[in-house]
Amino acid sequence: MTEKNIDLDCLKMKAKDLAYTSVGIGILAFQKVQVRRRELSEEIDKEFPQAKAFVIKQVETTISNIAMMMTSLITSRNDTQASK
Repeated sequence: MTEKNIDLDCLKMKAKDLAYTSVGIGILAFQKVQVRRRELSEEIDKEFPQAKAFVIKQVETTISNIAMMMTSLITSRNDTQASK
């Protein structure tokens, strides 16, 4: 192998590692948001029972948007790999 091929292989490996790390961080962030959502839901229910439905709707919408973005990123990554 030439030095150019080794550099390209190293770059591919680092890009792959970065993609996996990014997905992992996204999953951890998503889980943290879910836990915090539950905590906030309990707090709001105790303090402001009438506001619970509104806040839950807003949080669910945000989580749904994040999940769609993550799915899009993963699909895009898979499509990119499949085209190689």
